[in-house]
Amino acid sequence: MAERPVPVDELFAKELDMGIPVAALERKEFGYVELDDREKRVVRKVFRSGIEHLKRIAPEIAEDIARQEELAIKAAGIAKATFPVRKNYAFPSVPGSLGVAWLFPQAIKYAATPSSTYPCYTSYKTNTWEIDLTAGTAIYFFGDGTNFYRASSETDKHTFILIFHNGVVEIGSTPKLQQFRLISEGKRDYGAYTVEPLVDIPIEKDLSIYQYPTPLGALMISHERGIMWSAMPIYSGTATIKLLGLVFYEHDFLADLKWVT
Repeated sequence: MAERPVPVDELFAKELDMGIPVAALERKEFGYVELDDREKRVVRKVFRSGIEHLKRIAPEIAEDIARQEELAIKAAGIAKATFPVRKNYAFPSVPGSLGVAWLFPQAIKYAATPSSTYPCYTSYKTNTWEIDLTAGTAIYFFGDGTNFYRASSETDKHTFILIFHNGVVEIGSTPKLQQFRLISEGKRDYGAYTVEPLVDIPIEKDLSIYQYPTPLGALMISHERGIMWSAMPIYSGTATIKLLGLVFYEHDFLADLKWVT
């Protein structure tokens, strides 16, 4: 189907009615391609397989994320419109197709040394969900304080990331973040935000899993638009912080097992 620009309020009206905000930042509309029924089944299959396992580990978090299935479909349509060559989704992906997967570390930091060519600036260690923290010094899920993060723009390896609303989860003995700031290259005047102080209470009984609210909403990251998402640690150490989301990609980005060196 043809690409068309769709106003944010129209595209995400259902999500807003359900209390699922979307961090559009400066965007007033998105380029969008409606997926055909087969492509929608591909995205739903990947999404639901992850939700089914998440229900076994963290049912409270799974319930939060499961509500965002239609958002996943819409993000897939935005991603398809963003990529320079029109391709269709398949699972597993094959040459000439688009793929969809649950977000994994190498999809965030897709080059060992970020640069203007590979602008995957982040505080995450290469190939892991770990971030080294120093109390009082900002860390960055995306960006580095100077450079904005962008998804992969390499030919035949373009990516597009969706972070679900309330999809920031820390695993460990004590959660270490309470202040956050999210800006984009086109919207730099937003100040910081905080989360309620009881985030240090585990979200799941008998498990050290902590869920951070994301009051600005679900976040989408493309190769066209830079993002900076930072947080302020109150403790030093190494944190395991996982971002629940999906990555949409051209097949060559994940044609085989991926390890960044």
